Amino acid sequence: MSSDHIPERSYAEMLAALRNKMFTGRSAELRLLRELLLGERQGCSVVWLHGMGGVGKTALLRRFADEAQTHGRVARTVDMRHVKAEPEAFEAALAAQGPTEDAHVLVVDSGELLGPVEGWLRDVFLPRMPSHLLVVVAGRKPPSVEWRTDAQWWHVLRSVRLGGMNDAEAAQLLRNRGVSEHATAALVRAAHGLPLALVLLADPGDQGMYPADPRDDGASGAGPRHATGLHGSPELVGELLRLLLRESPTLPQTDALHVLSLARVTSEELVRYALDVPAAEGRELCDWLRGLSFVQNTAEGLVPHPLARDALLTDLRWRGPEKYERLFRRLYGYQIERVRQRTGSRWVFGAGLAHLGRTHRIAWDAVDWRDSDRQRLRPAGPDDLEEVLASVEKEHGVAAGRLALRWWQHQPTAFTVAEDGLGRIVGAVVAPCLEAGSTRIPDDPVAHAALAHTADRSPLRRAERLLLARWITGSTAAACSALTTLWATTPGLAMSWTCAREAPRGLASMLTLYGHRRAGTVHGPEGERVLPFVQDWRGTPFDRWAATLLTRLLADEPAVARAPEAGAEPVMPWPEFADAVKHAYRSALDPRQLAESPLLATRLVSLGGDASELREALVETVAQLRSHPGRRQLGDVLEVTYLSGPRSQQAAASRAGLSFGTYRRRLSSALTRAAELLREREFYGPMPR
Repeated sequence: MSSDHIPERSYAEMLAALRNKMFTGRSAELRLLRELLLGERQGCSVVWLHGMGGVGKTALLRRFADEAQTHGRVARTVDMRHVKAEPEAFEAALAAQGPTEDAHVLVVDSGELLGPVEGWLRDVFLPRMPSHLLVVVAGRKPPSVEWRTDAQWWHVLRSVRLGGMNDAEAAQLLRNRGVSEHATAALVRAAHGLPLALVLLADPGDQGMYPADPRDDGASGAGPRHATGLHGSPELVGELLRLLLRESPTLPQTDALHVLSLARVTSEELVRYALDVPAAEGRELCDWLRGLSFVQNTAEGLVPHPLARDALLTDLRWRGPEKYERLFRRLYGYQIERVRQRTGSRWVFGAGLAHLGRTHRIAWDAVDWRDSDRQRLRPAGPDDLEEVLASVEKEHGVAAGRLALRWWQHQPTAFTVAEDGLGRIVGAVVAPCLEAGSTRIPDDPVAHAALAHTADRSPLRRAERLLLARWITGSTAAACSALTTLWATTPGLAMSWTCAREAPRGLASMLTLYGHRRAGTVHGPEGERVLPFVQDWRGTPFDRWAATLLTRLLADEPAVARAPEAGAEPVMPWPEFADAVKHAYRSALDPRQLAESPLLATRLVSLGGDASELREALVETVAQLRSHPGRRQLGDVLEVTYLSGPRSQQAAASRAGLSFGTYRRRLSSALTRAAELLREREFYGPMPR
């Protein structure tokens, strides 16, 4: 046969072949649809596929329609994006494809746009169709309650939720599109299993923004970097949000979406607090969020799909640092206020506080935060013991497992577990509380070392406790949430010892970010090396610690952590320290008097440091106060009183432009705040310049 007589394929045939070649995954859903199409159906005649925008519903429908045609079945397709939501328009779209009675499969895409047609489809159209017709609807929302409760429909309806692709399927999709192997891992991580995102990211022009290491987002030290691989492409983020939302949100709705992106879980109360809106508006915004296809309604609150969270967070940061910082502070303050109430939901708020810090460069690089918004903390119960002990033994050794059992017998309340969204345990924290003179405790060398360390340097008083986070297994993100909750809510907490390991470094990096100080290495029962991180909560109560951490998180600055030194922990009690700071400022202009300050024996100065080094620390603390808008007047009062030449307090008050009574109150507050900053400097080193 000559080439003139070779029939050419139509574009439709060519595109169908290409779709089938490129299609990846969805084997379970295709198998179900094939069985219903080709088998002897008994019962099911309506399949309702539902899932968030971009999850691949349309691609699956097209693949199934192509397969139906391949098997000689007639398929009719109606896409509600192009059809008016009226019965007449629906029937016209079908009639344009041929007689409806000839069809074996009716495919309806964008089912969330059916509107009033959905009821007509169920009650009028389908009852008059032949029984061999298989109806497949795909939409962002599940079928309405009428389908599930109507006696004539519930037994013929199959509701199937479409989730994201697994990593292997996602990688195969990228390979099908010619993505290089070195970029695949980063793209898979950034897309969170969403086919739409994989397709957009597979654009050769966008691949360069994803380095081989998926945790290295390529940011320089010039300002905060984004905790998402999307920040390099504003067009991509805009396209993703447009497709995910399929509408232009109002300004209040946009603000609510940004709350959703930052918060671990979002509740109506949180929306009201974060946006400072009336109860009715908060309820309306929360209801709108709940109706979005990429938002899951959990027992704790609303949780967005990870990719939607990343895109929304990137969008928030692009809108300006002021808006991001303002919302971050509101959410941070909300979590602090709630977790300090020590209510039954303390685990939720402690987890929320830890989750907010995930955008810091150290937290993002050190910890895998994926699915941490779906993890739930709770006290361990007897049924959990075997699994928890097995995890301790697996990660810390057989002797640790035996010792953990003795701790359970002594203090079962010390055990906390984290569950994933399916109720499986993904992490555990064993953190007993110890009191002064504790003797009837398991023979644990690390516990004895912690008690001895505390007794030598800052003895526990009556009713004070030492929290010993002895073993941590599984998810580091869950551990950060549990520890934050325990630090905030343990009654009488004076000191915490958190035990990390040399590898992996995730927990140690987070504890450094949190400002906890490395103590000298101690050894467990079988000689294993334990790296304790110590925090004295008497000198830095939780609220003050949280405020310091907030500043660090917003600045995206690393914590200043000194190497552990023998006997280097502060030995001066807080009242004596504050009094020594007051006298040091009084002597700031007299080197001889300043040389007698007990502060020279603290870590405010280097070993062998002199009065000039101490004076430099005093001056820098005043400058630190003056650089903060809310504390500038305190710094000014210290400056004019102690650092600008000798003068009476009356003269200093006059120069400060204050009445003498107001001046005295400001001076007292300024000295207290300066002492607090110097105490933090003693713990964590000077603020980076």
